[in-house]
Amino acid sequence: MLINYLNKFKLLYVITLVMIHKIAFAIDLQPGEIKAPIGTFNTAQMSYLYVEKGDKYTHGKKTSDASHINYNAFLLRLSHAFDIMKIPAAAYVQSSINHLENTNIPGVANGNENGIGDTAFVFALWPHVDRAKEEHFGIAAYLTLPTGDYDKNRAINIGNNIYQTALQAGYQKKLMENINWMNALDVVLSTDNNEYLGNKKLEKDPLYTFQTGLQYLFNPTYSVSIGYFYTVGGESTINGIDQGNINKIHRYQLSGQGNYNFGRLTLQYGSELVNENSYIEEHRLITIYTFKF
Repeated sequence: MLINYLNKFKLLYVITLVMIHKIAFAIDLQPGEIKAPIGTFNTAQMSYLYVEKGDKYTHGKKTSDASHINYNAFLLRLSHAFDIMKIPAAAYVQSSINHLENTNIPGVANGNENGIGDTAFVFALWPHVDRAKEEHFGIAAYLTLPTGDYDKNRAINIGNNIYQTALQAGYQKKLMENINWMNALDVVLSTDNNEYLGNKKLEKDPLYTFQTGLQYLFNPTYSVSIGYFYTVGGESTINGIDQGNINKIHRYQLSGQGNYNFGRLTLQYGSELVNENSYIEEHRLITIYTFKF
């Protein structure tokens, strides 16, 4: 009875936070996330994200010193796994509370920003699952709504003031004993922002990301992973003028996971190796707690 009570309290707590706060859009897959769920169940996920930005690069060359942009976010995700005509499926909604600090950015006033992020909804299907071979192929559709904090008079905002849709396909296979290999490809499409820096019109090209990684399982409890991500596209146009700032980003991420009777704990660290047209990400730290109810 005590366990049932605690589970109901967890559910109430998560639902309350999701209703109060909005959602941050993220497309990175966690180690083992392409594996199809079994049966019907709910999960809640709480994450803390810290990102530290450094020097600015333009066309691959450093054009300014360290920017001192620090970003903190507390993310909340509520998921439901189920079957559709015996095909595994899942849906989730994700929310974030954000804090942004910026100093030493040319042309941008120093300061702190606090607010909610944009709202993301995700639906995923696994049309191919071979559990004997531990082979999984899934597809997912994303939708983000412009519910995040945005001020057209600020150069840097937590919200994007746009609608976004994304499609993602992922494949995971067991290569050998205790080693899984995963690949995923996604494309993000964005509507125009007609209130960029006042009333300017900001347009962005489609943004593509490819990710691949290996997961090593020590035992049913502990595993480690390494992932590589390549992002290209998303070039901006302001009032019809091409900005020549296409994204070309190479980055890596290391992960460690522990599966316990009270849930799963994940610790991740990564950074960008190359960012040709923006402030390079020097450090990314993520802690995640996931539990079923």
